Amino acid sequence: MKILIFGAGVIGTTYAWQLQEAGYDITLFVRKQRMVRYANSGVPVNYTDLRSQTEDYGQSVFRPNVLDRLDSDNPFDLIIVSVRSNQWSDALPYIAKHAGKADVLLLGNIWEEVKIVNKIFPKGKCFFGFPDIVTGSPTENGINCHLFKRGHTILGEADKKVTERLKKTAEMMEAAGMGPKINKDIKDWLPTRYLASAIQPALINKAGGARLFASNKLLIRQYINALKEGQKVCRKKGIKSVNLFPFSRFFLPGFLLTPLIRRQFSDEVVAALDNNMKHAPAEKKKQYYDVFHTGKRLRVRMPYWRSFEKYLDFS
Repeated sequence: MKILIFGAGVIGTTYAWQLQEAGYDITLFVRKQRMVRYANSGVPVNYTDLRSQTEDYGQSVFRPNVLDRLDSDNPFDLIIVSVRSNQWSDALPYIAKHAGKADVLLLGNIWEEVKIVNKIFPKGKCFFGFPDIVTGSPTENGINCHLFKRGHTILGEADKKVTERLKKTAEMMEAAGMGPKINKDIKDWLPTRYLASAIQPALINKAGGARLFASNKLLIRQYINALKEGQKVCRKKGIKSVNLFPFSRFFLPGFLLTPLIRRQFSDEVVAALDNNMKHAPAEKKKQYYDVFHTGKRLRVRMPYWRSFEKYLDFS
């Protein structure tokens, strides 16, 4: 199987690196200005790998095959698209035009982009995923990546079927150590998961850091209330309830739910969140306003969500 990773940020590069390490034929789509450097010198990778009992911290150089343009006669069987959420609107039309016969896996934060997918791709061309096992940040010449111990690569089809391509992709992710987990409800799971990505940065900014946020009971309660508002927006959008923490535990009283959520912010998660806060401010604001503006359009009251708007200065 010949695989193209479209998106040479932290997530795309980490998946390309790990899949190539597992023996797969990987090509990384890069911007023209990176072509020569990546082709000649590779991509420096600083990694924190917590997937095994023996934690691994180190450096590597990933040397991918690279290209900077596509055409519809491309030789790829699978295109994995992993871009920031504020880049979908530019990336999706280009991929749709040049995907050829390849299946397309959209791997990342998705709010209403499924509407774009349905308009510009043939039916059944795309399936979906989320990189819940990886986070990180760019460096001047490469990436810092953080691989979580209990993380997963969530995978699913929009029609809830477990297709052959889904099974093959899961097998491939398993071979690369990327923790595949098939989710039949991924079409509803993704926008629900989006809520946490959309509101956490403002709360962390308000607290003065991820560790301070995670240790502050009042802010955790505000986080819960903001997520409940976001969940109402999802319901108004027609999104069904999914088995996703903490939404699946909202029936619990606050004094029980708060400590459960605080436990989710382990030292490794806190470190990764603090590192991630330094990058991609445009994406963070876009995610916040995606939910907030949808709520306004659907007439959902969001006082908690609104109260965090002043903390969107990530400079």
